[in-house]
Parts: sequence; structure tokens; C-alpha cells
Amino acid sequence: MSIFENQYKNLLLKCLNSNQIAKNRTGVDTYKLFNESINIDLNLGFPILTSKKIFFNKALSEFKWIFEGRNDLKYLHDNNINWWDDFAKNGSLGKVYGYQVKKYNGKVNQIEYAINEINNNSRRAIITLWNPSELQEQALPCCYTQFNFVRINDKLNMSMAFRSSDLFLGLPYDIIVGALFLITIAKKCNLKPNFLGLNLADAHIYKTHFNVVKQYCNNKTHNLPIIQGNYENYTLNKYVSEKYIKAELIN
Repeated sequence: MSIFENQYKNLLLKCLNSNQIAKNRTGVDTYKLFNESINIDLNLGFPILTSKKIFFNKALSEFKWIFEGRNDLKYLHDNNINWWDDFAKNGSLGKVYGYQVKKYNGKVNQIEYAINEINNNSRRAIITLWNPSELQEQALPCCYTQFNFVRINDKLNMSMAFRSSDLFLGLPYDIIVGALFLITIAKKCNLKPNFLGLNLADAHIYKTHFNVVKQYCNNKTHNLPIIQGNYENYTLNKYVSEKYIKAELIN
């Protein structure tokens, strides 16, 4: 079993066994944990789940959608992504992730800023996604709110802060997006991607996902694949997984 997936499965089981049930805006109660964290060593393989099938190309397209500063639904549809549909208005999601990354307050390209800080060995290489002044212009407030890059000599680490994390459905794809951010920024800085840290303030599993979470945790785990290529042609080498597990999307 990969260390990463073992950490992830342990988090799921800890959440289910917590017996802390909480209400929320969706009307579907959740098992909930506070302030959980995972450190993922990217040197051991690319962090994609193997005990259930994950659609890497969809995660890759969502990453590019954000990295390029987009907020349109068309790009997502062109890449077979539809989980944003219920939030969009007139084909747009407003000033969400990509807008905040490339045009924070309408003017700050945070990727350029972070790269400059990293190259200067600064401890201020932070990309902020939470912008209170523009929350009303977002279809859905960002679930992960900050990327904090920490350079140690020729290695680059990144912590990813979450205000809210749907552990079973959302987090596996968010981890891929975070890993791709770290890998891509590291390449631009001629550094080696090292650790991806996750800080989950509100970590939860919807009660309706109880059975599928148990099914996933009992499934066989495979070795992690290796990511190859660069931004234009990222691919996974030797990704082997168990079957796709369908679960209800809670909006």
C-alpha cells in the first residue's frame, strides 16, 4: 500500500469513526473532523488514488482552467467536466479560483508574484484564493484558500489550506490540482517538487457516502504512477486502479 493512500484511508476511517455529526447548508448531515493534516511526499509517486478510479485528465483540465485564469463553463464542458454546472450563471462561474490566481482584485497575477518570491528565497511566496471583497461575485466560494510555497535549497514544498473539504468526492481531485500546481511552479523555478502539505480546517464525509467510503477502504491498493512531461503534455505512467465508485454529488 502506498504511504499516501494509507494516510488518506486512515483519514476517512477516522472521520467515519468520530461519531461527530454536523448539519450544513446542503441539508445532508456530515461526519466531521477539525484541523486535519497530511504531508504527501511527491518523490514516492504521483498522489492519485488507486483503490478507486480517478479521472486524471479531468483533474488536469481543471488545473489548467485555474492556472490560466479561466472561469468559463465552456472550457470545462469541452473537457467533459460537469460538476460545476449547477453553480454557473450565463456560462460563467464568476471570480472563482482562476480569476483570483491571475487577477486578484482585478490586477495581481499571483503566479508571477509567487515565482518571483521563490526565486528570491523569500518566505512570502503565497497565492491567496480567499478574497472577501469579491465573494458576492463568485458562484461558489473557493474550498481551498491558499497555496504557501516553501523553498529549501533546490527543493520546493507547498502547503494547501482548505476551509472545507469533501473527503471522498472532492479531495482526491483537489490533491491532484495541488500537486500539479507544485510541480508546475517548481519546473518554472528549476527546482525539485518535494512535499505537498494539506491542511483541512473542516474535513467531512456526507452520511450518504458511508457505504461507498467503506467499499473504497476495503479495495486493493496499487503502486502510485509517475507523472511525465510538462504543462503542455502531462501524462501518468502506469496508473493502475480498481473500478470507479459512483457517489452522489452534494451541492
